[in-house]
Parts: sequence; C-alpha cells; structure tokens
Amino acid sequence: MYNPTIEIMVGAMKKLAYKLFGGETSERVLAKRIKIFVLIGIVFIAISKLLYLRGLTPFPNFELIIPTLVVIGSFSLYCGSTKSWRYLTRYFGIIALVSVFLIDIAFWGLLPIYAFTWSGFILCWFIGLKNKLSMFDKFKTLLGRTLLTAAIAIIIFDIWTGLIGHSLTTGASLWVAFLGQIPFTLYHLASLIFVPPLVGLGKLMVKVKVPVPVAVRVRAGVKANTG
Repeated sequence: MYNPTIEIMVGAMKKLAYKLFGGETSERVLAKRIKIFVLIGIVFIAISKLLYLRGLTPFPNFELIIPTLVVIGSFSLYCGSTKSWRYLTRYFGIIALVSVFLIDIAFWGLLPIYAFTWSGFILCWFIGLKNKLSMFDKFKTLLGRTLLTAAIAIIIFDIWTGLIGHSLTTGASLWVAFLGQIPFTLYHLASLIFVPPLVGLGKLMVKVKVPVPVAVRVRAGVKANTG
C-alpha cells in the first residue's frame, strides 16, 4: 500500500545521506566527513561523562573521554577552508571538554579536584596531538600508535589526578594514594577497548572515491573507409 509519509521520510533520508556523504568534489566530501567525525567525538565525550556520573558504566574509570581525545587529537584533520572549522579542529580538545566541565559543575559543584581532572584531560589531548598521524596510513599502524598513546595518556592522567591531585586535595600520603589508585588505573586501562572502533570509524570516514585518470590503449593502426 502506498504511504506518502514513508516516501517523504525515505526521500529526506536519501537527501541527508547524499548531503553528508556524497556529491561535490572529493576534497569537499572528505572535509565534510572529517567534520562529522569531529562532531561525533564531541558527542561521545559528553555521553561518556553522563553515563559515568549516572553510574551506568560497568566499572569505575571505564570511559570514552581519553580514548576519544587521543584518537582524534592524533590525526591531522582537514575540514576545508572555513575558518570556524579550522578553529574547531585546532582546539577540539578544549571545545569537546566544555561539556565535561559543565556537567561536572552541574552534578557536583566546583570542587578542588577539578583543577587536576580538567587539566589532566587537556594534557591527554596534547599528548595525542604529538602524533600528527594521517588517516590514510595503514589501520595497523594507526591502531598501534593510538593504543600506545592512549595507554600512556591514561597512566599520566591517573598519576596527575589519583596520586598528586588526591594527595593535595585530601591530605592523604602519596603511598596511600598510590595503593588506592592501582585498581582504578587497571580499570581505566580497560577503556583502551574503545580505541580500535574509533580508529576504524576514522578510516571509514575518509574512504572517498577519487577520480583517477585511466590509461586507454590506442590501436596501432586505424582502417580508413575507402568506400
């Protein structure tokens, strides 16, 4: 049975898909997809923080924030010539973490430990920026580099927040803070499970068809029509 509403919805979805993933030149399509990748990263960070605060994660410190900051920060991203998008990719970490700052304050108010956790997240983003990877490199190469970088970032974050930050804000000794932090860091390292799908998503987004000139075989001789 013909349903005009369904037809309109399907047509709208096709137009949206074409706008997001097709049309125009290869360069513009690539820039458009990278923009989407960056926006997805910002959404992931906000959702991860909300899930964590709601207690909906399987165990403590299991989060998407650091893996997302490191993976997206590790890539050299091209979003076209638009000035606003250049700012977004350049300052992605700070812009993405605005949601984390606001959610923290809304749930708990302004706490001294935030001086360490917020600066720790920004530090993780800076660590990712050191990679300067290309999305067009091999998946295994990108995965190895981003996994190692994310693991280092998590350990540094936990030392900065769990040892130094916790000791200074609560008065606990470094030894007590160290012993208490060990299981939380092990839990935190489980967040590395998010790195492969994030890298895979980035690779998928840059699969753009590029027109390539094709060599055409020319016949050595052409028969003339003498009739």
